[in-house]
Amino acid sequence: MIKFFRKIRQKMLTENKFSKYFLYAIGEIILVVIGILVALQINNWNQNQSDRKNEVTILEELKKEFEENSIRYEETIKAQTFALNSNQSFLLCLEKKNLNYKRDSIAGFILYGPLNYFRAEPVIGAYQSINASGNISLIQNSVLKSKLAAFSSEISQGFEDEESSMDLLNLLNAEFSSILEPLMPTEIREQLGLKQSQNMDIEYQNNALSKLYENQNIMSLTLMRGRTEYNRLYLQKKMLTYTDEIIDLINNELNTEK
Repeated sequence: MIKFFRKIRQKMLTENKFSKYFLYAIGEIILVVIGILVALQINNWNQNQSDRKNEVTILEELKKEFEENSIRYEETIKAQTFALNSNQSFLLCLEKKNLNYKRDSIAGFILYGPLNYFRAEPVIGAYQSINASGNISLIQNSVLKSKLAAFSSEISQGFEDEESSMDLLNLLNAEFSSILEPLMPTEIREQLGLKQSQNMDIEYQNNALSKLYENQNIMSLTLMRGRTEYNRLYLQKKMLTYTDEIIDLINNELNTEK
C-alpha cells in the first residue's frame, strides 16, 4: 500500500502537477492520522474491555470476602450481646448481695459474662492485595472505594483495646480463682470437664458467696469490663453496617456489568 502511494506521488512530480501533489500529500496525511486515531480507539476499547473484566474479578473476590465478614460479625455480635447480658445479671447479683438470689446461676453469669471475650476477626486479605497492587483503581464506583478505605481504617480500632481488655480479664481471673469453683453447679462442671467437688455443701457455697460480695475489686473490674465490651460491641455493629453496605454496592456493580 505504501509503495502504491509512493508511485502516485512520483508520477505527479514527474508530470509537474505540483498543486495536485500537495493536495494529495495533505489528503494522505489526513488518512494516516485517521488511521492512527482509529487504531488508538480500538486499542482503548480493548484496554477498557480488559479493565472491566479485571474489575469484575476483583469485585467477585471482594464480595466473597465481605460475605464471610458479615457472617463473622453477626455471630460475634450475637455472642457478645449474650456476654453483656450475663455481665449485667452478675452485676445485679453483686448489688443485691443476697446469698439466695440466683445462687445456681451466678457461676454461669461469671463465666459467660465478665470472664468472656469476643472480637470478630475480619478477612481483608483480598482487599489488601488489591490495594497494594494498585488494582483498586480499576474499581469505577468512587463510593465503593471510599467505603472500602473506611472499613480498612476502622478495623484497627477493634484491636486498640485488646491489651486493656486482657489485663482486666487477667485481674478478674485472679480475683475469682478462690471463689468461682465452689459456686459451679453440676451442669457447668460437666460442661467444663471438671470433677464433682468434694465440698459442695451449702455452708461451703455460702462462704464463697460471702467472699464474692465482700470483694470490691470484682465490682469495679466487672464494671470496667462491661464498658470496654459495650464499646467493642458498638464498633462491631458499625463494622457490620459497613460490610453490608459494601456488599450491596458490589452487587449493584456486578449487576451493571452483566
